[in-house]
Amino acid sequence: MSLKDVKPQVGDKTAEGKLVTLTNICKSFDNEEILKNVNLYIKDKTFVTLLGPSGCGKTTILRIIGGFETPSSGEVYFGDTIMNDVPPHKRPVNTVFQKYALFPHLNVFENIAFGLRIKKLPEAEIKAAVKKMLALVDLKGYERRPINKLSGGQQQRVAIARALVNMPKLLLLDEPLGALDLKLRKDMQLELKKIQQQANITFIYVTHDQEEALTMSDIIVVMKSGKIQQIGTPQDIYNEPANAFVADFIGESNIIDAVMTENKKVTFCGHEFDCVDDRFEDTTLVDVVVRPEDVDVTSPENGMVCGVVEDSVFKGVHYEMTVKCGEYYWLIHSTDSQPVGATIGMSLDPDCIHIMRKMFPTTETHIDIDEFTVEDGKVTFTLEDSEFTVDDASVSEDDSLSAVFEPFDIQITAENEGDFNGYLDSVIYKSYYNEMIVITDNNRWLVKSYSDEQVGTTVGVKINPQAIRLEKKEAAQNEV
Repeated sequence: MSLKDVKPQVGDKTAEGKLVTLTNICKSFDNEEILKNVNLYIKDKTFVTLLGPSGCGKTTILRIIGGFETPSSGEVYFGDTIMNDVPPHKRPVNTVFQKYALFPHLNVFENIAFGLRIKKLPEAEIKAAVKKMLALVDLKGYERRPINKLSGGQQQRVAIARALVNMPKLLLLDEPLGALDLKLRKDMQLELKKIQQQANITFIYVTHDQEEALTMSDIIVVMKSGKIQQIGTPQDIYNEPANAFVADFIGESNIIDAVMTENKKVTFCGHEFDCVDDRFEDTTLVDVVVRPEDVDVTSPENGMVCGVVEDSVFKGVHYEMTVKCGEYYWLIHSTDSQPVGATIGMSLDPDCIHIMRKMFPTTETHIDIDEFTVEDGKVTFTLEDSEFTVDDASVSEDDSLSAVFEPFDIQITAENEGDFNGYLDSVIYKSYYNEMIVITDNNRWLVKSYSDEQVGTTVGVKINPQAIRLEKKEAAQNEV
């Protein structure tokens, strides 16, 4: 399945129960585009999680739905009503933030009742509503407890009860478990799902934690760099990732460059495997993802490929092994212990091999050269404000040129130590190297490197002039 085949919606746009619709939503801050043409449909009474790394735009979507931000373009609908200019207090929405913003001078009862008192409801109605919420969040008997005498998990439940007591159609939760310790966070994941089901309203939850998303969600929306990468159930996202980013972000994976020579046949690690996918019409170059638990460990003579165990760690229910197979390093989870240094066989069932379209459109970086000079067979031009000279006697000043860069010929350096700087947009480990995408003001650069860098940082990019290949535009591949 390719990314273009993924429908940008949760549920059916035309189905009854459609609650929120985002249409062509874009959002920029200080000329920086945060959301890029986001389309999303959310059905009522579902638990939807917006999942992605920091800076991907998930919280911005939450704030736009809540009315705290206005989109630069596009429309926000609740049902069939456009909501772009409707302020937060007039939307059927409440929000729970990471910092719960409880009133320290009020007890549990009065914190939950606060919104109802603002509405000046009768005291009997307030007491009945608060009592119902206390039972829902399992805090019955805590009515008079001071807020500062509650644990972190209890405070979170008070914040949720306060948000739910006004009976919103939609509850927005912006990383509300981030301040809790690990055990309490795991406990609250199950509690939140139970509360959502009992309250029978829609939750939209923001997190960068894949385990939270997989544990709680009916639907997961995976985001990267202001765009939706994939939408689906937790099972869909884990078992059928749309691309290498999703596979890498959701769970542990072996992601490997591969070639499909025909339908349901794919070659990687020097072996042709049967799979269940058809090849793409426009390319045979693909990424393969194999989950560590899907590799069967066999004797060397019975394996499809063989490797040497380089590391083995007992994880309680399985052993986590690193196995070197040629130049590739495989991560394998197995209940059978294998000693370090042992040669093992590895086998894969066809339905354990998932084929994905590559995220970068070509295997090289092609950059247009707008201006250049030719003198004595040397071509001089400027890219990204740096000057390069390439020996090529076949080029004349009347030609239209592209510069072609092989990914392994581009070096990542510290900021300001290369020929130019760029923003590191993606890093995917491909079993023996890191595939990186670096964004500059005008171009996207594909880099393959053995070094490890942090996504979201500014890095230097160093070009080896001897490795630059010039192509006349008529002969060049499609530009990136």
